[in-house]
Amino acid sequence: MKNKFMQMIVGTFLGLLMLVSVAQILVFGQANKTEGQQSQTLVGVWQTTVTPRNCMTGDAVGPAFQGLFTFNEGGTAAEFAAGSSPSLRSPGHGVWEASNMFHPTFAFTFIRFNADGTFAGRNTVRQTLTIGASGNDYTTTGTLEVFAANGTLIALGCSTSTATRFQ
Repeated sequence: MKNKFMQMIVGTFLGLLMLVSVAQILVFGQANKTEGQQSQTLVGVWQTTVTPRNCMTGDAVGPAFQGLFTFNEGGTAAEFAAGSSPSLRSPGHGVWEASNMFHPTFAFTFIRFNADGTFAGRNTVRQTLTIGASGNDYTTTGTLEVFAANGTLIALGCSTSTATRFQ
């Protein structure tokens, strides 16, 4: 009786361990094409459309703009957007994680410059992501923090985005 009980406990533990391992592989693994389909992984290059929003109402507060986002294996990310002149901002650098495999999160920061090239401050963007069923698109919702050159938080904003995998 004791032996069967122990076998049941060990079997359940191994089954749960396999389930967790497979879930991790699905989210963090390198994107592989299988019969024309992408796996549901965030790793890769994405073409984005970002819409600035009023945090209270959700209404758009400015025109949508295009961007590029790269999620690297291991949890780092790179971003660039056409929301302002390239001379007024640096590319974004950030991190992502998929502790919730259905809604990964990411954050990135970039440096802003004044028109004369002097340091103006930095922005930090934090987003929650939902990957589409195909694995080739996603949507996000999140926030923007605007910091002055002295590090003081001077503004908050919200945004949504849509993205498709670059192939």
